[in-house]
Order: sequence, then C-alpha cells, then structure tokens
Amino acid sequence: MIARFRKTAFRKTALLAALPFALACSGAGAQSYGDPASGLSVSPPKPFVGKAGKPHPQFDVTIDIDSTTGTPKAVSADGGLCTLGFKPAHQNAALSREVINEQMAKPEWQKLYRDMFETIGTVSDLQLFEHQGFTGIELTVTPKAGPNAENVRMFTSTIETAKGRTALICVTDKAGLAAALPQFKALRATIHAPE
Repeated sequence: MIARFRKTAFRKTALLAALPFALACSGAGAQSYGDPASGLSVSPPKPFVGKAGKPHPQFDVTIDIDSTTGTPKAVSADGGLCTLGFKPAHQNAALSREVINEQMAKPEWQKLYRDMFETIGTVSDLQLFEHQGFTGIELTVTPKAGPNAENVRMFTSTIETAKGRTALICVTDKAGLAAALPQFKALRATIHAPE
C-alpha cells in the first residue's frame, strides 16, 4: 500500500515537474505578455517575445517586443524592434464599434493619421485593416531625421476602440522591410487591444 502511494506520488511529482517544460516547448508556449490594469496584451508568434515596455510619451501603457533571432533587424534608437502602446481616450467611450469603424474608413480621418505621421517623415502605403472587429489604419514612414534616416522604415498599425487608441510601431531597415511586413502583420494579429 505504501509502495503504491509512493509510486503514485512520484508520478504526480514527475508530471508536475515536466509540465512547465512541456508548455514552454508547445506551440502555445508562455510567450504572452499583458498589462492587467489596461487589458493590453500580446501573444507574439516566434521569434518574437514581449516584455514590460519603457515609458513612451505617446502612451500610458507599453509593451516592448523584440525578435530572439535578430530578424527582422531592429534599428530604432533604443535598440528595440517594436512597441505596442495604449492611450486611453475618454472621448471614445460613447462611440459604438460601428461608429468607430465608419470614422476610420473616412478619407478625412485617414488624412489626420497621415498628417500626424508626416510631421516626422514621409508616409507611404496607408491601408485599412481589420482587427478584433475594428477597422484600423496601417502605414509605413521613412523618417526625415535621425541616424541613417533614409535607410530606416517604421511600420505602424493603429486601432481606436471605446477605451482608446492602441498602436503597434515597428522599426527596421529599408532592405529588410519587405520580408518583415508579413511578420509584423502576424505579430499584430496576436494583439489584444483594450475595448
């Protein structure tokens, strides 16, 4: 009886010890990172990993996302690849998903986004995308200033919800942008924006 109990206890202990390793090796590995207070989170696909973000003047909450392989190449001033940020917008609280989507689809609203980013660079490839049932705006920016600015590209995706603005900003080099875009879009698909 005691031998059977020890054998069962050993199996349970072995299974419990192996569980974290199995989860880390599985496709659903523990790569997710989130901010419980705001609800902002990301479950990045490999080779991306998320961690607590550095303070950012445009956001109240940030999550930094890097590549464990160095690809896509990070070329931002702080050495990071992507920042996921959230800024509450209390004026959005009374807006329904439908109203927000209609607004984002309007050319004048898209022009506001273009104008905002053209203060720092040249905007190209402005397009709409859908995420969590919301219409978002994505665009690419070539910075006007900064080290090696002509070879830097910033890919940004922004959605508005009733809680505020969520944006993913990734910075890589001109040569690697075409290969990086599908990876950045796959990363964007794993974001949870507060709504």
